[in-house]
Amino acid sequence: MGKISEIMLLKQPEHAALVVEVQTDMQGMPKAIGENFVAIDTLFKEQNEITTDIPFVEYPEFENLNEQNIRMIIGLKSSEKLQGKGNIRSIIVPERKILYCLHRGNYNELAALYNEMMGWIKANGYQGTGTSIEYYYTGPDVPEEEQVTRVEMPLK
Repeated sequence: MGKISEIMLLKQPEHAALVVEVQTDMQGMPKAIGENFVAIDTLFKEQNEITTDIPFVEYPEFENLNEQNIRMIIGLKSSEKLQGKGNIRSIIVPERKILYCLHRGNYNELAALYNEMMGWIKANGYQGTGTSIEYYYTGPDVPEEEQVTRVEMPLK
């Protein structure tokens, strides 16, 4: 199916999050993402807090990813700065401009959306930071063609 919203330029307010940075390969991604979402959610519960958005995975330098070398920042947003623990860090993401779009379909189809968003950035005189963030509206139990993902690209 592909893109299910227009590509939009938004101003994202400052927000807090709990995150874990992971280096893995393509086969290790599902396990790394799943285990770390659970660990972060557990830390939220220990602090009697709830997340303010759906789970996300940030891909720093996404244009340089390959199947053997994937750097991810896995996280959940919070309403205020929480305490980190172990390899879970508490961060504040500053206010920023982002490019935003919703996608429906399997993850392999996201490349076309990424290309379209990067084209939009160039055509409209913006510069990307080299980072992309994916928010997962559906879980792994949903058929691939029904997966819904929000893609954000922070801008300089």
